[in-house]
Amino acid sequence: MKNIFKYCAAALILVSFIVGGCDNSQVVEDPITPGGYGYATATFTTDFTGNEVSEGDTIKYMIKLDKALDRALTFTLKLEDGTADENDFSWSPVTINPFTKEAEFDVVVVADGVPELTETAKFEIGVFGLGDRYLLSPKTVNPVLNLNIINTSYDSGGLAVAVYWPDTDDDWDAYIIDEAGLGDPNGWGYDFVGYEGATSADPEVMLFLEDYYGYWTAPDGVYYVDVDPYDVSSALTDFTISVGYPNGDVEFFKFTFDMAKADAGDYPMTWGYSTLKIVKTGLNYTVSLLPAYTTGTKSFHTGTIKSKEFFYSAKNAKRLF
Repeated sequence: MKNIFKYCAAALILVSFIVGGCDNSQVVEDPITPGGYGYATATFTTDFTGNEVSEGDTIKYMIKLDKALDRALTFTLKLEDGTADENDFSWSPVTINPFTKEAEFDVVVVADGVPELTETAKFEIGVFGLGDRYLLSPKTVNPVLNLNIINTSYDSGGLAVAVYWPDTDDDWDAYIIDEAGLGDPNGWGYDFVGYEGATSADPEVMLFLEDYYGYWTAPDGVYYVDVDPYDVSSALTDFTISVGYPNGDVEFFKFTFDMAKADAGDYPMTWGYSTLKIVKTGLNYTVSLLPAYTTGTKSFHTGTIKSKEFFYSAKNAKRLF
């Protein structure tokens, strides 16, 4: 019995010592060691200089850690400011795997084929996940780029035409038709092969080329940009049509299409409802809005497109509004 008493007393003394020695003022260190020691530092290197890029360009960064970690780090891009949006860039997050120290990060400036003005973009590359960014030393400096994005177009001496509308539930088609309401000289489609805007995309983008890869040459004369309400429920549609000229100029035409006026026959028709008139003389083009659209406006901007060969992809097209 005495032994049991002694053991119980000793246990009580020990518990009292442990409880009495504890308080609520324990010091918890920051998750990042002061000064960044003990954590990996990332460096970013690139051969890109300046602040001007063209659609179709690629900016490459090599990301390196000064020491390997036992878990993965994922780097991505964050768009912070500017007139461009995420549709103007293509990138994929890259991961530096455990026990490795480097990866390549590519940013592609998308060539969407849309005639538009020079855009701006400010973006940052780094680790932004809450669970990951504290693994990097505060000495890590993320690259931040402020860019001017130069529009690009075909270098074959033709026009690029993009037709926009605000309601994405509507499906408009667009065509470039000659004055007789006919398509290409070989009869291969509704209009000039390669220039039919019947993709269910918004915008619809068409290319009116002087020479379609040797198949035929577009003769001088009068052409029209027609729109066709394939599946449209809106009574009024505010169109924007941007036209890119061979010399790099861009012109915007804005007008309201009234379905009631169309039904009443107030709008001219070629294949669909004609909106713009194109007069082609060699490699010179004069484009005008037809007078039936009395509320229309236009604006002209010189030298905003750089010539570059590329192929348009509807899924990469972006909206102007």
